[in-house]
Formats: sequence, C-alpha cells, structure tokens
Amino acid sequence: MATLFHVPTSRSLRVLWTLEEIGATVEVKSLGVRPRLHEPEYLAINPAGTLPALIDGDRTIYESLAICEYLAARHGSDLIVAPDEPERPEFVQWLLYGEATLQTPLSAMARVGRIRNKTPEMQAGIDAVLADARHSLSMRIKLLEQRLDGRDFLVAGRMTLADISVGYPLNTLGKPDFASLLGPRATAYRERLLARPAFQRAAAMP
Repeated sequence: MATLFHVPTSRSLRVLWTLEEIGATVEVKSLGVRPRLHEPEYLAINPAGTLPALIDGDRTIYESLAICEYLAARHGSDLIVAPDEPERPEFVQWLLYGEATLQTPLSAMARVGRIRNKTPEMQAGIDAVLADARHSLSMRIKLLEQRLDGRDFLVAGRMTLADISVGYPLNTLGKPDFASLLGPRATAYRERLLARPAFQRAAAMP
C-alpha cells in the first residue's frame, strides 16, 4: 500500500480530498510538526522538507497535484479530464491555476507574516510586501469569478482535479482577512466545494 506523509495545514489536504472523492485509501503518516525543522527521518525522504510526499513502492512523489493526478489515473477516476476530451486544455490550465496563480501570493503572505523581531523599518517593508501580494491576489481572483459564470465546476461540467487544486487556496481565502476579495460566484463555489462530504472527511484528518 502507498504511504502518504501528511500535515493538516499542508497541501496534503489536496491528496486526502482526492482519495476521498475516488474512494481509495493509502497509509497516512501524520506528522505533528513542520518536518523541515523537526523530522530528520522525513528529511531523508524529502530533503526539501515540504509536504506532502507519497511513497508507492520504489516511487516517491512530492508535488501535491502530481500525487493527485497519479492516484486519480491509477484508479481510473473521471476527476481527470482525458487528453481526448474537448476541455483538456482548460483542465490543465485550471489545474495549474490553483497552485501557480492563487496559492503563490498566499504563500508569500504567510511566509512574510511569520517574520519575528521586526524593527519599525522592517515592518514598513513587510507591510508593503503584504499589500502588494494582497493586490496581486485580488487581481488573480477575477479570472476565477469570470470562469464561474454559468458553471458549477471549472471544466467539463463535473468535479475534477482542477476544482480540488483551486479549492485548496479557496479554503484559506474564506478566512475573514481574505473573504472580501471573493466575488459572489467564487464565494458560492467555495461553499459548494467545502460542503462536499469528501472534503469534510479529508479536512477532519488529524
């Protein structure tokens, strides 16, 4: 059986969500802390210290979306839009949008926000970086709001990995600091995704 290394606040949530949607299981090893600093054994598996990681036989995969696609393909799930389907290019675009476009400014804000022992001058610089990242995020969300006009899901008229990809940063964007950035369609879409039983089960994993 494949093994997934997991931390609840990490992108491993995408993988657990995918597993719940397709009705598949793996062995889940929950790490209680961020492993790059505290888990030498995990660093031997993934020197970057990032989560998640999937080990399946002699294969190790580190990128959350690559893991999701690997598992969905292995189980023949229609979460993947096949190469011969008309909306395959859109599927690939929105699959990448969730991480490369939406998650990037969120990650930058989280990383900068963790800086401690700031001088007033440093704080002014941090505030400028945070403001710029927030503005970037607000612009990027407009693409999603436009795409959701007349659609319940992003592509192919069904739930796909593209929705799981985008749903991960949308989970964060529901927090009070960010909720005002979402338009009405994106807000409703977020609520639909996070109400799915598969997401609820994945999010409850310790």
